[in-house]
Amino acid sequence: MISFEDLKFGDDVYVVHTKNNAFAKKRLTMTDENGIEWFRYDRDHWEYSIEQIKYCGKLTFIEEGEVRFNEERETEYHFRYPNGQIHPSYQYDDMDDWFCTRAEAEQHIEELKQQNG
Repeated sequence: MISFEDLKFGDDVYVVHTKNNAFAKKRLTMTDENGIEWFRYDRDHWEYSIEQIKYCGKLTFIEEGEVRFNEERETEYHFRYPNGQIHPSYQYDDMDDWFCTRAEAEQHIEELKQQNG
């Protein structure tokens, strides 16, 4: 898991995406030479991928003087995605699947595979 405070501009971040194929997978039925019918699926139930994004910016709000706390003024951390677009993320978003190294992301995928069977 990443810590926004430790990130420097230009750092790569690895995001693990989990896809549930429960409704997308197709059942393939076959019959062997003994006449026994059996089946398998064309894909795994869970599919995992790693997306590499780049930390490229930060938007902070500085209040001056006596102001009331405004929770909408969170610090925004901006990341450049492989398609070139920049999207913000917030410090309190669910970042359980975000990692600083590809090795950590791959380790997380292995843990998910063991957990999901």
